[in-house]
Amino acid sequence: MRFHLHKYKFECQSVKGHCHRLIGYAGNMIGVGSFHFHFFYGVSSYDNHTHYFSGITGMPVKTDNGHIHRMEGLLECNNLHEHEFKGYTFEDISYYSSKQAVSFGR
Repeated sequence: MRFHLHKYKFECQSVKGHCHRLIGYAGNMIGVGSFHFHFFYGVSSYDNHTHYFSGITGMPVKTDNGHIHRMEGLLECNNLHEHEFKGYTFEDISYYSSKQAVSFGR
C-alpha cells in the first residue's frame, strides 16, 4: 500500500458545558497493506484554555470505497478537566511518496 494520510474532523465529549472540535490529518503511516496504522497529534483550544492530544489510529476498517481508521483517546487534562474523543477518519485519502514520509519526521 502506498503512503497516504487521512483527514479527520469530529467533536469530543462535552465537559463543563463545552466541547472541543478535532480537525487534522492522521499521517506518518507504519505497516504494509491492510496491516497499517497512523500517528496523529494536535492542539484544541476553546475559551482561553488548550488541550493537547496524540495517539495511534486503529487498524483499517474496510469500506466500499477504501478504508477508514478508528481514533479514540483523551485530550490532555487542563483547567481541571479532560475530554474523551472517539471518531473515524474520512475515507478519502491523500497519497505521498516515501521520500516525503521520511522528511515529515525531521
